[in-house]
Amino acid sequence: LKKAKGNILNVGSKVALTGQGGTSGYAASKGGVLGLTREWAVDLIPFGIRSNALIIAESWTPAYENWINSLDNGDEKLQSIVKNIPFENRMTSPLEISDAVLFAISERASHTTGQFITVDGGYVHLDRSLLSEK
Repeated sequence: LKKAKGNILNVGSKVALTGQGGTSGYAASKGGVLGLTREWAVDLIPFGIRSNALIIAESWTPAYENWINSLDNGDEKLQSIVKNIPFENRMTSPLEISDAVLFAISERASHTTGQFITVDGGYVHLDRSLLSEK
């Protein structure tokens, strides 16, 4: 990394920022990922190495679909989640996640370090009181 002036992109989770309930170990580990991201950003500045983290929230992946399908009320649960995603009331696609990854590791993000990049349609950071019943 030092020779190539590469960069680091860690994979975080909204759970590190929001909590979720029943996932203490996962929340703690993802919180550690965010702390490590910022620590590396500081430590690696002298070497021109960037360190960032991608925060993933509600992304429609096979694992997410399996979880929804494992619930007795899966469709109802999915609808309750999606209606609380402010931008377009939909899940983030894996393609949108990969696009953010490609940006974050590219030269187009050459002056971005120590950041938590969230691609989630506003799910984590926007005030839910802005949502209106449709």
